Amino acid sequence: MYKQLSYIEEYDKVKKNKIVIFCSIIAAITIIIVVITGLLTYQLIMNFKANSTEVSGAKTIGVDQNNVTQTIDNTNSNEQPEERLAQAVLPEIEDTTSKNQTNNFPKHDFSIAMQSQLPQYSEEIAQKVVNVYYEKAKKVYLTFDDGPSKRTPEVLDILDRYGIKATFFVLGKNVANYPEITKRAYDSGHFIASHGYTHTYSQIYSSPQTVLDEYNQSVAAIQSAIGVPEYNPHLFRFPGGSAGGRYSSIKKEAIQLLKDNQITHTNWNCLTGDSAGNNTIEAMWNEVLSTAAGDDNLVILMHDAGDKEVTVQFLPQLIEYFQGQGYEFSNYYEIMTQ
Repeated sequence: MYKQLSYIEEYDKVKKNKIVIFCSIIAAITIIIVVITGLLTYQLIMNFKANSTEVSGAKTIGVDQNNVTQTIDNTNSNEQPEERLAQAVLPEIEDTTSKNQTNNFPKHDFSIAMQSQLPQYSEEIAQKVVNVYYEKAKKVYLTFDDGPSKRTPEVLDILDRYGIKATFFVLGKNVANYPEITKRAYDSGHFIASHGYTHTYSQIYSSPQTVLDEYNQSVAAIQSAIGVPEYNPHLFRFPGGSAGGRYSSIKKEAIQLLKDNQITHTNWNCLTGDSAGNNTIEAMWNEVLSTAAGDDNLVILMHDAGDKEVTVQFLPQLIEYFQGQGYEFSNYYEIMTQ
């Protein structure tokens, strides 16, 4: 009897241990499932908040809302859509401005373009310029207006560090003042396009012909600065954007006149708001993330005028963020060559 009882007790003990181990395993699995579910729920909530951010007017590409009649210099061009959200979800940004990262720039396309560095014009190319906003390729086109200036070399240094080629919509009057900076940008493989000569709205928009005249003046300044008399970007960005505002009818006629002279135009679908008083990195992030929502290809509007110090500080973070999101960086050479 004694041995039988000992055997039963030992059996019960083993059985109890197995039950405890089984329950512990079930409890651990339950905890893991709860944690994973919580994390997924949190991520879905954050994604919903980010994706629900919409901008009224920001996707109306290139709206001039200011009806400017006086001279607008390169430090205050007010080139952005009229309305924007006050808040957007900011990404976690690590200060990694010293890292030397490279991008996935399409080397084959760039090599072809740089064989001559001479842009071309055709109906097909003009259509590609229009379609750039609607493609699903996840590309970023960094564009800078109103330069060159004393700030431009800092921008070029950052772009060189990351191996990125941007597009500069230059003002002819500033090219004349900084020809060596213009040539450096061109020699580095950045696309140099026209933003007119004066940026004085009442002057450039006095007639469709004056728009064309300012384009030609700016191109002449570019040709002189880079030492390539046959260079013509065939690409123009209207000061204030190509639509809306007091000069809307002039702009509409000018678009056709430019087309008749083998010149196409482009605007933007994402911006930092650095010309509208966004003078903090947080404000620029709000603007970029809200205006980028819903698009794969991004043409980002920034400025390299002399007072854009915060834009220079913001640029490395912007580049690294979109690199981390799997975007490629390109410039208009890819579009303006065949």
